[in-house]
Amino acid sequence: MNLRQLEIFYAVMKCGTISGAAKQLHVSQPNVTRVLAHTEQQQGFALFERVKGRLIPTREAHLLLPEAEKIYQQLGQFRNLTNKIKAGEKHLTIGAPPILSATLLAPVIAQICKNSDYTIEVSTGNQDELCDALLKHQLDLAICFGNDAPNALVQKTLVTAEMTVILPNNHEAPETVSLNQLLSNQSGLIALDNRDPLGLQLHQAIHTLAPDYHPQVTVRNYSAAAELVAQGLGSAVVDPWTATQYQHRVNSARLDPAIDISVSLLYAEHYPMSIAAKWFVGQLEQGL
Repeated sequence: MNLRQLEIFYAVMKCGTISGAAKQLHVSQPNVTRVLAHTEQQQGFALFERVKGRLIPTREAHLLLPEAEKIYQQLGQFRNLTNKIKAGEKHLTIGAPPILSATLLAPVIAQICKNSDYTIEVSTGNQDELCDALLKHQLDLAICFGNDAPNALVQKTLVTAEMTVILPNNHEAPETVSLNQLLSNQSGLIALDNRDPLGLQLHQAIHTLAPDYHPQVTVRNYSAAAELVAQGLGSAVVDPWTATQYQHRVNSARLDPAIDISVSLLYAEHYPMSIAAKWFVGQLEQGL
């Protein structure tokens, strides 16, 4: 199976349809069908069964998929490298959670792109996804919550802040709210998943006060927590940037005692930052 055949096989597996794969690869549907048929003929076994107009992957296709994913990821890394070389190393791939991408990164990236010929790709994801992408050289650097990172990554704290309480607009907005008050409130506390750095800090604080507390709703996305608060479901404790984004739809207050949080720069230890990446970090630090 050559790279083109692999690309089409992988796209069909991920999209589930010929039309979806063709759209993703920017080719015609007949082209996808032709390459797929040729691949099956060449391999000597079927990759998909056609059932009532749908493509159902065969057992053989499922066996091939993990190895195909590895090759496809390596191909993506190779393309990223060629893009960097083509752009004279003025190309950056940066990862961040959605809220930090929209608040901390967006103004810096806008300024850079207006005043230089840099090209920038921004990927969003949770901390685990971003760390994994750094280790696979799919990102030059990442901006994450927390100050912990896998051993193979270098961590540098960029900014520190405090988590913020957000409450529905139909609640009065006190200046400060205690965690005990939030836990005893009938409307409930929307918790953050403890696989997340901020969620883990909040979970530890809650566990200290109420070891048996079990929230009705737990989310991993900060905006999802804020959206539920805006819908009147309950209160939440989130980062200050999410609270600011939702300031017209929710009330906010300081948490007492405070839960300190940090935002960190991460990059692969065995893949030092390029001159362009170091320059970007300098611009980011100036804007903080």
